[in-house]
Amino acid sequence: MQEGDEQAFTVLYGHYGPRLYVNILRMVKDQVQAEEIVQELFTRIWQQRRHKAIAENFQGYIYRIGQNLVYDFYRSLKRDAQLLEKFRVFAQQHYEHIEEALQDKQHHIFLQQAMKQLSPQQRRVYELVKINGHTYKQAAEILGISPLTVKEYLVATNKLIRNYILANTDAAAILIVSWSLYFGLH
Repeated sequence: MQEGDEQAFTVLYGHYGPRLYVNILRMVKDQVQAEEIVQELFTRIWQQRRHKAIAENFQGYIYRIGQNLVYDFYRSLKRDAQLLEKFRVFAQQHYEHIEEALQDKQHHIFLQQAMKQLSPQQRRVYELVKINGHTYKQAAEILGISPLTVKEYLVATNKLIRNYILANTDAAAILIVSWSLYFGLH
């Protein structure tokens, strides 16, 4: 084999391969991985066939290579597990942001649909107070109406929006809770 005789290599593979496979399988507990490790082991044997240690103690040499490949396998598993955990944390953090953005967009679309049910004046009062954050007094000054009228519009608007949500419960079950938190529906 050291001179490149492929038949000699095949004989060695046939003799040591099955025993190595069984030993490696006990260590890695996975047939595919055990087969790959044995293949890698014999690939290295062939590549290193002129190495002095192979001629001196072939059996010891192949078992040492097998052991090192199994150690490499477990080190790789550990690195992969750490990398997977980092990826999981990263993905979870970014997925939550994407999910929140998607929910915000859905809430906005649903709110826009509900607001189409309002009169132009009710919509304007709702936008000024609930969306833009103006006080009743500020909204009244902007629209040229009394703060009491702003309050009455908001009460009527909240009732119309609540009724719209209830009429569209398939999409609104979760939104009722979130809207009450975000927009202060009373």
